[in-house]
Amino acid sequence: MTVSVVVPTYNERENISPLIAETLAHLPRAELIVVDDDSPDGTWREVQEGWGGDPRVRLIRRVGRRGLASALADGVEAAKGEVVAWLDSDFNMPPAFLPTLVGALEAADVAVASRYVPGGEDGRASRLRVWGSRLINLVAACLLGFGVRDYTSGLLAVRREVFGRVLLDPGYRHGDYCIDFLTRAQRAGFRIREVPFRCGERRAGQTKTAPDLGRFLALGLAYLATILKLRFRR
Repeated sequence: MTVSVVVPTYNERENISPLIAETLAHLPRAELIVVDDDSPDGTWREVQEGWGGDPRVRLIRRVGRRGLASALADGVEAAKGEVVAWLDSDFNMPPAFLPTLVGALEAADVAVASRYVPGGEDGRASRLRVWGSRLINLVAACLLGFGVRDYTSGLLAVRREVFGRVLLDPGYRHGDYCIDFLTRAQRAGFRIREVPFRCGERRAGQTKTAPDLGRFLALGLAYLATILKLRFRR
């Protein structure tokens, strides 16, 4: 199977070149698409100058648009592979895990890197983040189905044909896009397999998801609203 890997970025100049190098080391025949939201730190320039001569690497620089889900949707639309995978650019999702995730599609339509199946682990240092993620995923599983345990994984590999029936919703700004996508994929009857993995710490730079307690709580409420919307609207 041919593979495309989509990497959304915003202010990840320190991480992006090592991430590209490691991803291509583990998937040397893959197409890698960086979707950058016109990062002020010049992430797009780092890709352009450092990897412009490699035909496996493509850059989509979005000017005037921002958002994780819409960046992923643009990357998926541009991808040419029979399988599309995506991961964050901060190394808390190890590129070395991608071949295992793609291999899981031999018996599935969607493969999810999961912290919450046997053998998985959330290895982040912040207990607040760890237990907050556990709580959100427990609520999601109770209300949306235990066919998925890690609804907020963010590290997925998906067969191309799935997108013919279940598109990524670009309206989300954070990881709740993943809750939405996995729920709709389940309801459409696609086979979802969770593969245990260990989520680690960001290698460099600052998190954009919830850098302080106020935004962390706001994010949790947004995730809960998404879960409730999906639970009561088919």
